[in-house]
Amino acid sequence: MKKAAYFFVCVLMVFSACQPSQKGFTIKGQLDGIVKAPLIVSIYGKDGLEVFDTLEVKDGMVDYHNELPQPLLVLINMEGRNDRLVFFGENTAYTIKGHVDSLSITKLIGGPLNNAYQAFVEQQEKAQLIKNNLGLEYKTADEANDSTLMKQLVARYDSLTNSLDEAQRDYVELNPASPLAAFFVSNLYGHKELVDLRFGLSMLDTTLSVSPYYMRLAERIASLERVEVGQVAPDFTLADKDGKTLSLSSLRGKYVLIDFWASWCAPCRQENPNVVKMYTTYKDKGFDVLGVSLDQTKPRWIKAIEDDGLLWNQVSDLKGWSSDVAKMYGVSSIPYSFLVDANGVIVAKNLRGKELADKLKEIFVK
Repeated sequence: MKKAAYFFVCVLMVFSACQPSQKGFTIKGQLDGIVKAPLIVSIYGKDGLEVFDTLEVKDGMVDYHNELPQPLLVLINMEGRNDRLVFFGENTAYTIKGHVDSLSITKLIGGPLNNAYQAFVEQQEKAQLIKNNLGLEYKTADEANDSTLMKQLVARYDSLTNSLDEAQRDYVELNPASPLAAFFVSNLYGHKELVDLRFGLSMLDTTLSVSPYYMRLAERIASLERVEVGQVAPDFTLADKDGKTLSLSSLRGKYVLIDFWASWCAPCRQENPNVVKMYTTYKDKGFDVLGVSLDQTKPRWIKAIEDDGLLWNQVSDLKGWSSDVAKMYGVSSIPYSFLVDANGVIVAKNLRGKELADKLKEIFVK
């Protein structure tokens, strides 16, 4: 463990050791300014952000009482504004001091888990300032065509990112049963591949199985296991661009590329010409494509299909990242694809460019 990370973890342990126990979730203190809209208290749970309560300010004073179901990330914002106070909440006492027009820099003190979380946030904010300066230096180096300096700046940027990840991992290593550890692991591994997800979950004590962050990891692992190579691709039915329903199973008998994309996704649009080329080359040999769009606006989806010359079936529920099919297939980034054989068995995942061309050549060119 590096000295900086070790010091960070020690600070967290000291904070945790000095906090008294408290029944209920309370916030008391001062919030200056005019409250022009309700202050919304939200919690970040297994399925994302959800409204939990509202917080009342009377004559600049806060005296809030409630009870959290378990330790969770809590956010407070004025309705209609993005500026928000973020902290790790548990059933203990907190003091607040700040202004309703600058909640993101409002001070909220209390709770051993929150003290640990804020220590990390402080480290993150300092690192971000350095990253911003590195970005400016990189721009100058790029304009000067100084490739050596550019590489050095990228290495320093990556090193800062790695040090923040290391700090979270070190906390988890020393506190595997902490609800904050579950949040950190979800943050570090939640969108990674199956092997990393399994490793992340293995870092946590099983007593955390009721934590929404632990549950999210476990559910994502189960989801990805259902769409591993060798598994039958889960069937689904969605409406196509003309409103007619189409099922994946109706395409049995062909090799099908299930292509997750969206009109707003630049890498997807860059990959589309390659998929068009592969479709044109192999469509008469038993190859098909089923595009699953994560769009939310039908006109933009239809325009992208026409602009990119996508000749195959296209379906969508127009729910964006809330797409049930994307969740079913564990898709957390796009473009992403699954190649299934004539029996509906997944034979490859996330093939792009030359990898897709090579795989189709292997299958169809005898």
